[in-house]
Amino acid sequence: MNLLRCMLALVPATAYLCNDGTCHTELSASFLQVEKQRRKAVSEHPWPHARGKAPHQFGNTQEVWTDHKLSWSYHHPDGRFHNIMAGGPVIDVDKNLYLMSGKGLIALSPSGDVRWTYETPGPCNNEVTLHGDLVLGTTKEGNAFAVDRHTGKTQWVTKLAKDAGGDCGYPAAFKDVFVVGAQQAKENLTGGNWLVMGLKTDSGEKLWEYEADKPVWNLTPLFPGDDTVAFMDFSGGIYRLGLKNGTEIWRTPARESHDSFSDGGAGLGPNDFMYSCSNFRDSTGQEGQQGVARGYKLSDGSLQWERILSSPCNSYPAVGHVKGSDALAVVVTPGSFMGQGRPGLHGSVLALDAATGKDIWEFHAKPFSGLGFQAAGDFEGALTRHAAGVQEMCIPAHWSAPIIDGQGTVLVGRSDGKLYQVFGPEAQFGGSKDHATKVNSGVVAKLLDVKSASLHGALAAAPGMFAMSTCDTLFVFQK
Repeated sequence: MNLLRCMLALVPATAYLCNDGTCHTELSASFLQVEKQRRKAVSEHPWPHARGKAPHQFGNTQEVWTDHKLSWSYHHPDGRFHNIMAGGPVIDVDKNLYLMSGKGLIALSPSGDVRWTYETPGPCNNEVTLHGDLVLGTTKEGNAFAVDRHTGKTQWVTKLAKDAGGDCGYPAAFKDVFVVGAQQAKENLTGGNWLVMGLKTDSGEKLWEYEADKPVWNLTPLFPGDDTVAFMDFSGGIYRLGLKNGTEIWRTPARESHDSFSDGGAGLGPNDFMYSCSNFRDSTGQEGQQGVARGYKLSDGSLQWERILSSPCNSYPAVGHVKGSDALAVVVTPGSFMGQGRPGLHGSVLALDAATGKDIWEFHAKPFSGLGFQAAGDFEGALTRHAAGVQEMCIPAHWSAPIIDGQGTVLVGRSDGKLYQVFGPEAQFGGSKDHATKVNSGVVAKLLDVKSASLHGALAAAPGMFAMSTCDTLFVFQK
């Protein structure tokens, strides 16, 4: 009779253990509750990817920048130029940070202590991503890898292709599929990848591969929340595939831009739109050439609006609400590439109406000329990095990818070695002004000197925390 009672007790969700005719619930119920909480926790990493939480990855956060102060910074123990950072940080549910570098993957505690380091299977210039208890990444040798976020121990390594581009990619995972790029392209310039692949996150097994019309550069997979993935190629063409099988749902070439090149990418909005930041006609991101921002309907990839820009668009859009408009906004950051051998490179931060592409406001930064016509920190640290055996120069785009905070402030790093905090119209600026405050065309910004340029994935946010990586130093701001 006791045995029958124990068997019937298995029907509810709570598990029972029976021994010597007696049923005990405490141990199994406790175990199930802990496991449930663990699974929930690891699915809620606050910043698992360069553009934020998957799905969606809108490039915004509810955290408010002005609530935070610099808490600590990290660079190589021998000096900031003895290593070079790749992409930027991601942040897990425990507020640990993970940062790829020229000397391997570094895991840091919320207080800045090094928890572990990991030597990647080949040189890596890509930002990592978080998925559950895994830290996932790819290398220039065409390998993908997974390590345990607690210990840094290898979980699997998969050979994808003979090589991969040396550009700074942002692979991402969703619904147990890790989307990556491989097979280096050699069209006009060396870099980027011809193939986009989907892998099982738990084993690295390849599920599918897809060849784009043009190479993908700095591949940044975007997840709308269903079983699909979207991304952009280097001419601004956009794609949507089945996440589980790689089946093409639609692809939309960039209008009049087949021969262009951009270091930029795409972003999603909460309005079922996809937005791109790329270059127009035959523009390759140089000073004086045109960029273009576009809004597409996510359901079918149809072009809804197009905004030609007076400067190249070589970064990523952020989507959210900014001061100066009640409408949803898309923020892009026009600016030409460094290293052109010419002074006075122009850059701006531009907020557009997400539904129409019309201007909301634009902040024009002071034209920039770096040492040796390079980004801040590149020329200065080249010899030290060469001696340290890492990539000599970071060679970033003009801007990092922007993010929008919970009060509509736009945060973005620039190649002049400054973090720009763009608050919007002067009439709505409620803060105090000081020497770091700049006003242009009625738009207010404050500049924080971080001394070096940043790559696209520089910025990240978590409850009570902002993080920013330059090409040599990680800064963490906390409440």
